[in-house]
Amino acid sequence: MKKKIKTWLIHRLGGVTESEKRKNNKKIFRLGMQGACIDIRDYADSLYGKPADEWSELMYEFICGLQERLTHGADKERPTAHS
Repeated sequence: MKKKIKTWLIHRLGGVTESEKRKNNKKIFRLGMQGACIDIRDYADSLYGKPADEWSELMYEFICGLQERLTHGADKERPTAHS
């Protein structure tokens, strides 16, 4: 009963419980991972037909760029599959 009252009060004040926050964080993480995988796949597709050495170098630079933006912020322009 105490837990229900506590949860009700948290919701009334516009907040979320710890378990709700964890559940939401998992959803956001999965969406982010899905987006990153799509970006990597699309960029790899855009490199189709390039020589293996060039393809590997460009993919490595792209992945390092993704990591850099995650580590230091997203203020740098992102390479796209169309560039």
